[in-house]
Amino acid sequence: MQFSGVEIFGYCASAIIAYSLTRSSIVRLRSINLLGASSFCVYGIIINAYPVALLNGFIALTNVYFLSRLLLNTQGQFSILKVARPSNYVDFFLDYHRQEIKHLFPRFMRGAMKDNRDYFFLTERTEVVGMLSGFINDEDTFVVDFDFVIPAYRDCRLGHFTLGHGQQLAKKFNFKHIVALADSYEHETYLTNIGFSPKKNGRWSYDGL
Repeated sequence: MQFSGVEIFGYCASAIIAYSLTRSSIVRLRSINLLGASSFCVYGIIINAYPVALLNGFIALTNVYFLSRLLLNTQGQFSILKVARPSNYVDFFLDYHRQEIKHLFPRFMRGAMKDNRDYFFLTERTEVVGMLSGFINDEDTFVVDFDFVIPAYRDCRLGHFTLGHGQQLAKKFNFKHIVALADSYEHETYLTNIGFSPKKNGRWSYDGL
């Protein structure tokens, strides 16, 4: 059986859409789905299947809308909420993600329940999508040593929003200085990507300030 170039294009568009549905990251799912739906829209136009073209054109525009909200309107989409302690939900969150937390933040769990530690939820509207934690080191410096986002939201640039150029943690809670402690190679890579660089005593600070 031979396939024409147009048929191969249609199959490829279908495969891209199917592949997008296997992604755990919301941003990757919508980005790949946008490519697939746009391709399938073009395919529908080529074969004069206008209902197919209209449906996939609508899907593509929907993906553009939600991607723009996630990536270009982070401040309007996400919030930071300080958590009152003790908190059953903090305990539940840490226990639920325990294995990944132990890999990314191997030293964190040993001091997770200390009284001098503050916790902050990262939320999309009312849904908790991540957690920050740290402690006041001196009068005006907050030390962040835990910055965890669930896999579905890791491509949403929340690190830039909270600690990088957005500086929302500092602005909302009036911290004059924020530094970070890296707990693994992956954590170091993450801090570098949001604009931090290592300084003395193992501290990392944001270079944009």
